[in-house]
Amino acid sequence: MKKNLPYKKRSRYEDAPDPAQFVAQITNVDSAEVYQYPGGAEEKVLREISFDIRRGECWCLIGGEAFEIELLLEIIGSVRPYDKGRIILAERGMMRKKRRVLPHVFFISDSDVIYPNMNTLEYLMVATANMPGEAALRQAHILQRLLDTGLYYLTLTPIKYLSRAQKAVISLLAASFTMSLLIIFSVPQLEFDSRLAKGIRGITDIITKGGGAVLIGTKDLAMAQEAGTHAAFLISGRVTHSGSIQDVMAKLDKRVYIVTCDHPEAFAQKLKELEPALQASVRGREVQVFDYRGTPIDQSGFLRLVEQTGEAVDTVMTSHKTLENAYLEALSSHDL
Repeated sequence: MKKNLPYKKRSRYEDAPDPAQFVAQITNVDSAEVYQYPGGAEEKVLREISFDIRRGECWCLIGGEAFEIELLLEIIGSVRPYDKGRIILAERGMMRKKRRVLPHVFFISDSDVIYPNMNTLEYLMVATANMPGEAALRQAHILQRLLDTGLYYLTLTPIKYLSRAQKAVISLLAASFTMSLLIIFSVPQLEFDSRLAKGIRGITDIITKGGGAVLIGTKDLAMAQEAGTHAAFLISGRVTHSGSIQDVMAKLDKRVYIVTCDHPEAFAQKLKELEPALQASVRGREVQVFDYRGTPIDQSGFLRLVEQTGEAVDTVMTSHKTLENAYLEALSSHDL
């Protein structure tokens, strides 16, 4: 006997316009909003924004100004109009002056209100009430998703006791049950602990593997590196770097080694004298070493330099690439 499914399969994505690889294409977009300066001068808040989002990708839009992040996500989600450029969602061109969230876009912001007198499971049951299938099967599917994403510890917690970050993640989990092609998660005001970041990754994996795409607006670089597949840096109103997170980190993060010692200032100075192409930054007992040459120095070569400094060191660690280092490097190139 064939059982009723508790939710619709994501195969309906196959009905999207062919070839349907692009979920969003943003080209040379300027905001209608402007900054006004003394003397009457004006500057667009967002200028010449361009990047594309494909099915199966989770993009993290990262910047230092929450307002700019929120504004761009609202423009992409058709919540706000824009002044110039072109936005195509699911291969449908968007009118610049319209303010209407489309049926294939699910928009989540920190201001979203979910029912405080329910627990997480009850809320998710209400949020999925219009889906076909028996309630018991739907509840079992929700419980399995809470387990799969590592968010099971929130199952019976009343919503009113959840933090703002936890509420936002539960809203994202609810969105994962929909058939939206693009889910926009606008949370630049929030920070997420490692457990929630892994939960977000679990949710975005479900969405992207099902053929959808996710766009996260955040200032939380650790969460972005954990959950995202792609990143775009929004700096001074422009997207300065974009691409896969691995490519962005490889291109921008120039930190190669971390050395700990009792006399870090002396070590950094001697290292610079021996190899001017290496730059050293002292943080407490740590000396962070950056290599801006085309070919990074190998470990044996660096260890020889360490020995030549004549300074006793405690540890020499190879630095792992991070999105935070890449972002800081991007900021430094803009004198920020």
